[in-house]
Amino acid sequence: MRPVLVEWLRRRTESPRQALKQFTTGGFIFCAGMMIIVFTDKLVAPSMTQEAISLFGLLLIVAGGLYALGGYLALSVFRVLLFILEPRP
Repeated sequence: MRPVLVEWLRRRTESPRQALKQFTTGGFIFCAGMMIIVFTDKLVAPSMTQEAISLFGLLLIVAGGLYALGGYLALSVFRVLLFILEPRP
């Protein structure tokens, strides 16, 4: 189990540029979801349509947050775990 985990961590942390891109893309998706919710609250009359649009914004927030979390973990925590779990010569 440990060698499989170390190999998976190594693959996830070998490209910091990709992890940073994932982190920022997730942040933008998160912000888009927040903007949808705020604009829907201000511009659409209270109705089922407003709730449906807000639900879509909430789904974007969750998806963007999880995507950004994956990038953040690849940039930071996974590197620490790889350092701890990797066998020493």
